[in-house]
Amino acid sequence: MSGYKGSEALSWLRSNKNKCAFAGNRFETTANAIEAVKRLYAAGATEVAVGPPLEEPERIQKYGGPYADMLDVMFPKKKTEQVLAVVKSLRPDLGGKKKNVIKRDEGDRKLMLWWD
Repeated sequence: MSGYKGSEALSWLRSNKNKCAFAGNRFETTANAIEAVKRLYAAGATEVAVGPPLEEPERIQKYGGPYADMLDVMFPKKKTEQVLAVVKSLRPDLGGKKKNVIKRDEGDRKLMLWWD
C-alpha cells in the first residue's frame, strides 16, 4: 500500500452513488460516513483520504459506485488529541490508537484507519 495516494474523502463520498460507499458494517450509509469525515476535519484534520477503493465494474453496476473501508487522516501535531478523540468515537478495527500515529513532517501526523 505504500505510495498509494487516496482521493479526498468528502469529494469521493459526495460524488459516489453507492448508498453504502464506505465501511458499511460501521457507518451503514454514505451519509453517515460523510458526517464522520466532517467530524475529523472539525477536530483538526487537514486532509482525509479514502484508501484504495474496490471499483470492480460489477460492483459499480450493482451498487452504483465503488466501495472502500480505509481512511488516511492527516493532521498537525498540535491537534493529535482532538483527532484521536473523534477517531475513538468512530471505532475503527485498526489504527485508532496513539501508537499508530506516524510522523510525516516536522508538524504533521498521519493515521490510517480501517474497518473490516
